[in-house]
Amino acid sequence: MSAVGKGEATTSDYAWWSRIRGPEFCFTFAAGLAPDDVLHRLHLSENREQEGPFTIEVGRADGGSIMVEWGGIAGILRDVVRDLSPGTSIASLTRDVNHRSHFIHAIDGRTVTHLDPMFPHWAGSAEPERLRQDLEELGMIPEIDPDDDDGFFPYHIEGALALTERCTGVRLEPRHLQRDTLPHRASIARYYNRSESEFPELAWPALHQGSEHATPR
Repeated sequence: MSAVGKGEATTSDYAWWSRIRGPEFCFTFAAGLAPDDVLHRLHLSENREQEGPFTIEVGRADGGSIMVEWGGIAGILRDVVRDLSPGTSIASLTRDVNHRSHFIHAIDGRTVTHLDPMFPHWAGSAEPERLRQDLEELGMIPEIDPDDDDGFFPYHIEGALALTERCTGVRLEPRHLQRDTLPHRASIARYYNRSESEFPELAWPALHQGSEHATPR
């Protein structure tokens, strides 16, 4: 199965992010799925009163559905990707309290790309040429002056949001991030439930073992 993204999203399409700059988050874009499909695939029961840690909000968007989790990372967990992406394309973008970000793209149960949007020069990808082209078009691989430039891309969240749209055809809009806008809520705690010494497995470790890499040049 190939990616289904539209291909024309640009970094400037997400310039509105500079007016929001929310806290730590996880946004997941699911191509062609209705919100009920998202909850069903994740075996979650809707609870419109759900609040606090492990709460996800889900709603319709152009091209599919958006799943938002404030303060969490569910969209980049291996088991969430396994359950949500069969037969379709999903992409997730997270940022933690230290502003460390992760982007993943998965197709039909398999993670095909992982990168750090702030420093995307090396990225594990099963489609390195396509990824390189997208990153270049989005301006996420700038020309680097070794004397003056550390390779940091200041608009990495805007670029990564555009990349998620390119991968899935799903567009995030400012209205999706307004309080109580997304109508479906549930607890996704079941994917975090592990012993105190065990952290849920992330979606990409195997991708970096012997895989090709997308490089800026």
